[in-house]
Amino acid sequence: MMTKVTSQFEKTRKISGPRSLQASQWGLLCPADTPEGEACGLVKNLALLTHVTTEVDEAPIIRILNNLGIEDILLLSGEELHQRGVYTVYLNGGLVGIVQNAVKLMCRFRRLKRLGYIASYVSIYSDFKQGTINISSDGGRLCRPYIIVDRGMPKLTQEHMEELKAGLRTFQDCVSDGLIEFLDVNEENDSYIALYEHLSRWARLTWKSSLLPSSALVLD
Repeated sequence: MMTKVTSQFEKTRKISGPRSLQASQWGLLCPADTPEGEACGLVKNLALLTHVTTEVDEAPIIRILNNLGIEDILLLSGEELHQRGVYTVYLNGGLVGIVQNAVKLMCRFRRLKRLGYIASYVSIYSDFKQGTINISSDGGRLCRPYIIVDRGMPKLTQEHMEELKAGLRTFQDCVSDGLIEFLDVNEENDSYIALYEHLSRWARLTWKSSLLPSSALVLD
């Protein structure tokens, strides 16, 4: 089981940059647990709830995207890519098609993911400045679970928690039922995330709430 991340930077060099904690590592790598001495900051431990993704087959995802209304890149002449209001769709860095309504595509894709039709570790995020929608299903990405908050109310209720304590429900059941979802760094940057449950009460949009703030650390 992998629990540590080691940088290939030369340990003897006294440079602080590679040893510093990056903002994108929050919640995924423990900000406190690192060795002393030359390896300080170059060896980091995964946070308590961090998961490392495994590769997911691209073919089913492409079929779902086609059913959701994207135009297959193989059927285009190339001129369509430069039309105004067109968003290009990438899967693991490869161009698979274009779409007119990016927001609708992303909402429907995430809904299918929460319903279990798409693997829970697949991420989708947008770059509206570049006019792109990026989907990642490759392995090796770090992600962590979040509670889905819909219109200010978390989908994971006290009743679900009691079922977990009683052994009537597992954590994977919560993921399969669309109560909890995994986000990688890129999708986190494209989401509204509340550190505490009460901070998302006023939200009218779909938010994510951290399961436990202390889960950003590691337990020895």
